[in-house]
Amino acid sequence: MQLLKMSQGNIMSFARGDIITPSTNLQLDTPSKINELRHTISTSHLMNSAHNLHELIDQLFTFVKNRRNTDSASIQDLLESGKEIKIFKGCPWSKYKTLKTLDWTAYDEIVASSISIMQIYYVLTLEALEKQYSSDDLADDVWKKITNILKSAFGLANEIQGQVSKLHRPNFDYIYHLNQILVQLLIIFKNIHVTHREIEVRFGDFEKVPEKLNTYVRILIFVYNECAVLEQLKKSSQVATLKRFVEILFSYYRSLFYYHKNELGIALAINKYGLANSIDQSKIRSKLHIKAVKSNVKDKHLWSEEIRFMREFQDSTFPAAFRQNVATVVDILRILNSKYEKLNNSINFQKVPSLEEVRHKYLFDSPDLPSGLQVPLADINRFVPACLVESTNVQDVYF
Repeated sequence: MQLLKMSQGNIMSFARGDIITPSTNLQLDTPSKINELRHTISTSHLMNSAHNLHELIDQLFTFVKNRRNTDSASIQDLLESGKEIKIFKGCPWSKYKTLKTLDWTAYDEIVASSISIMQIYYVLTLEALEKQYSSDDLADDVWKKITNILKSAFGLANEIQGQVSKLHRPNFDYIYHLNQILVQLLIIFKNIHVTHREIEVRFGDFEKVPEKLNTYVRILIFVYNECAVLEQLKKSSQVATLKRFVEILFSYYRSLFYYHKNELGIALAINKYGLANSIDQSKIRSKLHIKAVKSNVKDKHLWSEEIRFMREFQDSTFPAAFRQNVATVVDILRILNSKYEKLNNSINFQKVPSLEEVRHKYLFDSPDLPSGLQVPLADINRFVPACLVESTNVQDVYF
């Protein structure tokens, strides 16, 4: 069986236009309610579309249960039954390319709808985060609200993940792992924001390393490993950019790790590596001598100049919320660079490894790297179709 191919657009689903949606002006061989719901789903009103997709999936499960006249009391049973119910010839979804001769089933419709939901909540989460960055409103309750948006992507996905066919597996897994990455990055983003605010309050003075520093290091290791999974599913420049982005965040935390161990030379080298992978090849970059083994940045005026980031971080496909974190981390790295150099040149006098050594010995290729850590999402509402609520007597339904 030939696998579905991802759209040739931005496969990282960073933009509304990349979300798969039901094709217009098509009628499936299903009850009219299902076709009506499909017509309400668009990228213009994402939150409304997400709600309608949930209802669409609920209606599809009811349709399968009624059509098969089964007493099945599990989602898994209904998914299997749905594979036998043909509802369209070809694929009735836009940006979801497959064979035109494919027999589309109720099962296929459920899985495609779940992929669309995951993409929608991914985009909604990024848009909410960008909005809060713009308004400079990121209190604890705001972070919780943003995380709750992303939680909604997992209620259904967790239920059907084990029964996704080879036909849909690449598309399902891609957005599922992308959402897993974003869950962990939200934890990192919050810590970066809080740390930067503390530095601003102290007028640019970095006083102490974040609490649970090793936890953040391990979270980023998990994220980097998830990026490797994405690469196996689909190699692209966007995944490469995401990996570089994660490496910059990791450089910041790893430099703090070695600073905390009083290994200033290594901390300084890692710090410079992070800057080298953030800043564009510009006059500022050359003045900083970022590529040199022995960099000595003392020009305060130079540090006040506006920095241009690497081209890939300026690309429209790179999320604005991620770009904000690059800017914040670079600001912290510049502050740390001055601090580390001052200490190392006056007190520690430690050798500063080359940037090549940093890449092979102290980042993701380090031989003593700890295992990755995935912080679990709490209180994810389990999805249960309405047609199964009575028979299963489940109280924590999604709808």
